[in-house]
Amino acid sequence: MGQPLPDRIANAPELYEGLGLYLQAFNDLDSERSHAMGVSRIPWSKIHHYAKANEFSEEQKDDLLYLIQAMDRNHCEKLNEKSKQTNG
Repeated sequence: MGQPLPDRIANAPELYEGLGLYLQAFNDLDSERSHAMGVSRIPWSKIHHYAKANEFSEEQKDDLLYLIQAMDRNHCEKLNEKSKQTNG
């Protein structure tokens, strides 16, 4: 459209090889959370089910749990900060 790319896209970080799997998992699992009562974490059971359904190895399951929980913690903190700024 003749517009420059937004900075966050033009300067997006590159993932190390193999980490795209976990970013995709986070995006998939993000849709599983409930926001009915505000910001909520992705349940452990959903992460475990995702690993099982996608036939992750034991090492991949351990990595998935660690990485999803770390990304989710950061994501929830940002959502909470944004909500505080919006709601005063």
